[in-house]
Amino acid sequence: MLISNLHLMEKCKRYILTDPNRTDVDELIQDTLITAFRELSNLGSEPLAWNRETYDEIFTRYYAAISAITTANPGVITAESVDPDLDDDHGFQTGDIVYLEGINGESQAHKLNNRLFRSVRIDATTLSLKTLDGQTAITTAAYDDYDSGGTIYHAGIVLPTSSIEPDVDDNYDWNIKRVYDVNFDLYPCDPVTEAPAQLITQPGSRPLKWRYQQYAYGSFATPDHLLFWYDFPSQRHNVKVYIEKDYPNLADFAGDTVYPPCPAELHEYIWHRALSNLAMHSEKQKRKTREGGDNTKIEVLNANYWMAKAMEEEVKVLEYSRKLSGGKAYMSQGMSA
Repeated sequence: MLISNLHLMEKCKRYILTDPNRTDVDELIQDTLITAFRELSNLGSEPLAWNRETYDEIFTRYYAAISAITTANPGVITAESVDPDLDDDHGFQTGDIVYLEGINGESQAHKLNNRLFRSVRIDATTLSLKTLDGQTAITTAAYDDYDSGGTIYHAGIVLPTSSIEPDVDDNYDWNIKRVYDVNFDLYPCDPVTEAPAQLITQPGSRPLKWRYQQYAYGSFATPDHLLFWYDFPSQRHNVKVYIEKDYPNLADFAGDTVYPPCPAELHEYIWHRALSNLAMHSEKQKRKTREGGDNTKIEVLNANYWMAKAMEEEVKVLEYSRKLSGGKAYMSQGMSA
């Protein structure tokens, strides 16, 4: 049964040994409900079933051969893809992460070799480059004239969040929290950290490793989500990305039409856990009082019961997530509160 944020707070107040109509502890209860929701949302090593999203509209691109690099700010690269389905087109789009190698000669253009950039599509045959954070265009104004050679490989993508993050999802906006798994053509692919990834720079076939990174540009800015893969593919592969959702905190306790962004079966568990947390808070305050600290006016009826129940319901939450994901349940317990 759906329980609004306001009613979650009212349920908690019934079990506090003071007048349930008092409002001086409302902020404490609200903070405890927010914490309880966060804790339940982060149970387990993988995202819970209702916090997952799968995105499979990404494809790797064929590599492209470079034929010219201007001396300009930004530098403009002319290239052509080896993709048999493309004619006079380098194949890259703005937001692709690219890796350059094999630029020949004594010119300074070889400084672009063995580096990762963001691509900026100018037209079908030309593109320019930016740093990985997307903030600075790559200039070649001080370089000597381009000599010859060079290859551009598709090394990743800036996730197109406008295509993934919904405007409204069951009345709740959500953002990408992280990428937690990736596969290519339905084959598994292992995550790798940045340091080992620097050793995996040779072109290959289907990627076997992936790396996820966020770039944030200020405390209020929405971060960019970058996905890298290794080795760098020489052709097209389907990329399936598994995303963990990030919902806003429970914030509105003023009305009875705003609900927690999780299955209704879990709503009871939120206020149960909040009472458990309040009970533990009360015990800490008692210890502080005995040690000469501030007294507390918060007491929770049946405190031990709620603390035990919170532990029991952690198992139920994980089991419910497993059921929704199609896995075999470990237990036969129901979801009733």
